[in-house]
Amino acid sequence: MKLSKNNIFLILPHIILSLVSFLVFQFCYKYHFFIQEQNQIFVWSWQYIAEYFEQNSWLTCFTGDFLTQFFYYLYVGPIVTAIIIFLIAIASYKSFNTIFNNKTSFIISITIEILVFFTIFDYKFNINYLLSVLFGFLSYIFYSKIFKKDNLIFAIITLLFGYYLGGFAQIIFAILYACKILKQKRLKEFAIIPAITFIIPLVGQRFYQTTYTRNLSYPDFCIPTLPDMHSEFSYSIATEYYFKHFDKVEQIALTQDTMTAQSGIYYNMVQAQKGILPDKIKSQKIPELGTLIHIDENSPIEAINLMNDFYYLIGDMAMAERAAILAQVFSPKNRNVKMIKRLCEINLVTGDTAIALKYLRILEKTLLYNDWAKKHNPYTFDKKVEKEILEKRNFCNSTNAIRINDNCREILLELLQSNPDNIIALDYLLCTDLILGQLQTFKADYYKFCIKNNRQRLKKLYTEALSK
Repeated sequence: MKLSKNNIFLILPHIILSLVSFLVFQFCYKYHFFIQEQNQIFVWSWQYIAEYFEQNSWLTCFTGDFLTQFFYYLYVGPIVTAIIIFLIAIASYKSFNTIFNNKTSFIISITIEILVFFTIFDYKFNINYLLSVLFGFLSYIFYSKIFKKDNLIFAIITLLFGYYLGGFAQIIFAILYACKILKQKRLKEFAIIPAITFIIPLVGQRFYQTTYTRNLSYPDFCIPTLPDMHSEFSYSIATEYYFKHFDKVEQIALTQDTMTAQSGIYYNMVQAQKGILPDKIKSQKIPELGTLIHIDENSPIEAINLMNDFYYLIGDMAMAERAAILAQVFSPKNRNVKMIKRLCEINLVTGDTAIALKYLRILEKTLLYNDWAKKHNPYTFDKKVEKEILEKRNFCNSTNAIRINDNCREILLELLQSNPDNIIALDYLLCTDLILGQLQTFKADYYKFCIKNNRQRLKKLYTEALSK
């Protein structure tokens, strides 16, 4: 496209929309991109890369997953996405410009850019979808450049390559090709390309061992939707806790008049680490601790991820491992880099070095977690990491009781029997007693773990309860 004055006016709106999308994603929706990075792991090994060839759309999926790993940095996702949106707009304009006039092509491309922008708010969105859309338009541009006159055989070959490399990109090519031959009134050919477009996945589903719908839409269609700010809020507080930005966790939680269950639990986890949980619990309208939450395969993934953090904090490695494995199972493609890191930490704390090394070998083959893996290698421990692991090990549950449920009271009692100095577990036990209104149970627990062990916990909340 030559940059004449006319073309500049055509491109400028696309640039403005792309800049707007970057600003929206960077300042209002950036945590959604980080969660995408957490829900995958890109490993530099031939065995891992070869798995991409086991499904169609391997090129766009490989490229998308490679780029997604850099969403770890909260500014990369919005930048990459805005660039791809712009490229889709330009490619769609160029594609339709071979069929319609400039004005019509411009209107269509602007419409596509806006629709694509809103599809990113879909909770299923991933960048592989955007790359398949882009590949669909690029395949048509490539075909139009190579074959000045339409050739049905080469159009079918392009369809096959579109399916193999870009998944549903073949559908975009078929729509463009059908529009062109319909405009040229070549009605005899009109039905051939669309028919073949739907036949290819029918054959492919047998080859790739998947359903027809899955094969046709791979790597997943996304629909235009409005921003989900509730999810963004949930992701923001979980992400800041992950990065150990505890001041930000408090700031985000306190922006609400009444905390949600998730924000309340994360907020209280920060207070518990500071040793001031009893001082803060009375100020909350709905004090959420996490001690009354049960998780299973029917629990939302946010709850499973949250409880994994909670159990690790109080020191119960068995329950933390259970929650981490559940999160891994219910993650896309059963891969979640955050859970791999957590499983590694858990086994380092429990002293299961062989299992920890298994996870470390995976992380060593990544670009962004290689350094983390080296620091957590038990044979070359970073001093700060070793200190954290040893401190956490002191508070592990050492009882031999076989647990048949996730009753948190039993968990906290076992943790305190294992180590009465576990102040975090003690505060959670006593505060839960008071939240449930079980004053006599509170007094019995306080006597057993504070007075009897000569470890009195002199907090205003506790002294008021004891005096009643």
